[in-house]
Amino acid sequence: MKKIIVALVLILFPAFSLMLKQGIFTMHDFHPFRQLEFNKCILRGEFPCRWAIDSGKGYGEPVFVYYGQVPYWVGGIFSAMGIGTLNAFKATLIFSLLLSGLGMYLLARRFWPVGGAFVSSVLYIYAPYRAVDVWVRGALSETLAFVFYPFILLSIDDFLILKSRRQFMFLSLLFAGLISTHNLSAYMFLPFMGVWALWRWKVNKGDIHRLYDLISAGLMGILISSFYWLPILLEGNLVTVAQTTQGYYEYGIHFTTLYRLFISNFWGYGGSVWGDTQYMSFAIGYAHWLLPVLFIFTWGYLKLRGEKIDKSFYVVLLLLAFGMFAVFLTHGKSALIWKMVPGLAYVQFPWRFLGIASLFLSLAGGGIATLLSGTLVSVVVIILVILNAGNFRPDIWKTQTDKEYFSGDWWEIQRSSALGDFWPKSAGNEPKENAPQAIEILMTTDKFQKIRFPIVYFPGWEVKTKRGIISTFPSGNYGLITAKIPTDSLDSYRLVFSDTSPRKVGNLVSLLSVACLMLICNRNEKK
Repeated sequence: MKKIIVALVLILFPAFSLMLKQGIFTMHDFHPFRQLEFNKCILRGEFPCRWAIDSGKGYGEPVFVYYGQVPYWVGGIFSAMGIGTLNAFKATLIFSLLLSGLGMYLLARRFWPVGGAFVSSVLYIYAPYRAVDVWVRGALSETLAFVFYPFILLSIDDFLILKSRRQFMFLSLLFAGLISTHNLSAYMFLPFMGVWALWRWKVNKGDIHRLYDLISAGLMGILISSFYWLPILLEGNLVTVAQTTQGYYEYGIHFTTLYRLFISNFWGYGGSVWGDTQYMSFAIGYAHWLLPVLFIFTWGYLKLRGEKIDKSFYVVLLLLAFGMFAVFLTHGKSALIWKMVPGLAYVQFPWRFLGIASLFLSLAGGGIATLLSGTLVSVVVIILVILNAGNFRPDIWKTQTDKEYFSGDWWEIQRSSALGDFWPKSAGNEPKENAPQAIEILMTTDKFQKIRFPIVYFPGWEVKTKRGIISTFPSGNYGLITAKIPTDSLDSYRLVFSDTSPRKVGNLVSLLSVACLMLICNRNEKK
């Protein structure tokens, strides 16, 4: 296994090598800023993290109530090593590329020889959409979701074969991890995961109880991630997150075309726009669809010559169907499905299904190795790297330190980056100017002082005094936290952000589910 890992690192090195120098590249998203906010949140002792103190022009926003936290946990580990926030962000991207390559290799080995597994791994890493996610969008959560896809499919297989409680635990934790990494990716992946489970259950000739166990593992994963999705479900109406399906984010204007998917080799660093003008690549990748199609036609030719069809033909055919259905969901002809399926509008960009298409088409592409000699497989791997590595490069590289990146004009832009997504509805207007530094004294009496803090109000904020907890309420144009603090507590009060009932219930369900899973796993006997 060590030799395999070393080989994968060497093969995948061009995909991330340019990240190893000082600085950061330009990208669509603002995940380095969110990583910094998450680190500050943990240092305040807030777990799980909920509040981004510098977001919303310095008024703060409940970003981590609604956004997956696992990527920032990973980045937080790298940050704790003392490498800085920007390097921690890049390290998380590199980690996701390497681990997803390993996951695809291990999954592909269930179907193909070593050479085929390497082909699948290279296809998965060097898919054009991977380069878009990493080097163009900087989409940290979606990039990390690529790690979970192959490991979840592999875990389903392992559970059906080994039938152990430990595999049940792995599957539950992996699915919980995907949900807590990027809930939209989990939602998109769920039907594909379900069909995969039915297929592998049938192949492994499992009984109906084994199928129930798979469903139970999925439900356990959902329960474990309750700390994340339950507050979204019950408190989603408290912020402007519904706006993320309107205007620019309405899915209907982001369908792609057959030309862009299969033919165009355009590469750009712009955004997704309506019409024929291209600013961003939506390519599947020539090799990703040509290799499995070539494999199928080759076996068809052999069949005409009277050759016996190998089972690998049917595997590639099914995987190709998986991948092409995901591709279909990126095209306007799938609009009826988008209208019928509840919640699919929150995916926003149909081309996000290119991630799942890349998974299955890459796995299918490894089947070509069953028709080639070892030398030819090595040639195919080298050609794939050479043809695709050119996309894994930055648009503009900024040779900045953390201090430079998180200061000045660019810092002000980052502090405004989530205003349209997570601004509390109770606040009303979005701020036009930065938050003041000092508190505002609105009224003073013999009994209390009415104080307004330069932080936007959101359920969970409260003031702790020696008399007990004092409730807060919003006031002013931006709905800032306001409280009436007793005069004898003015020298010792603390403003704290606590969990509301939905967050507490979510935390408790997650904790109890993990404890239950550990108890199940610690029993040695087989199911």
